[in-house]
Amino acid sequence: MPSLAFPGSAEKKQQSKNAQLVRRLLAAKLESLGFAHTKPSFFTRSASYVIEFVHVHKYTFGPSFRLHLGVRVRSDDFDAAHLNGPCADGIDGGPGDTDLDRFEFTSAPADIESCARAMAIYVSTTGTDWFESLKELPTLLAPGSSPLSGTAMAALMREVANGSHSAASKQTLHALNAA
Repeated sequence: MPSLAFPGSAEKKQQSKNAQLVRRLLAAKLESLGFAHTKPSFFTRSASYVIEFVHVHKYTFGPSFRLHLGVRVRSDDFDAAHLNGPCADGIDGGPGDTDLDRFEFTSAPADIESCARAMAIYVSTTGTDWFESLKELPTLLAPGSSPLSGTAMAALMREVANGSHSAASKQTLHALNAA
């Protein structure tokens, strides 16, 4: 694990720059999967009934990330993105863990590339399967097994009843910068 950097230090500033490089490389890799980099820590793509997203969280304690996958109904009026899908914390989990399970980096260009590649592989494998499992309306509206909250399900039912794509709510635009 790379060494810790203290707030305000030159090391912490370099770590922030390196984290931005990782996100830019990840953006290029996720573009081939249809995701756009819509906010500093969000990558989104439109699906039939929802906006699919990847949230990249940079840990404060060190140069590593956690990934969250999620879906959001366009007209949902909840103020934040529900991190309602699979996540990977990027921390060494022990036996059976591989380098692809760790989303950490140093200043070395190879480490920055490796981190972005590992995150992209997670999205293209785990993410693709999970997003694909939510393509059908009955799955999204299934009580007890849907990742959507009750209010998000209600918003989706209103959209379906209207028979057209609803405009994104101001909360969705704020949370994901996506419509």
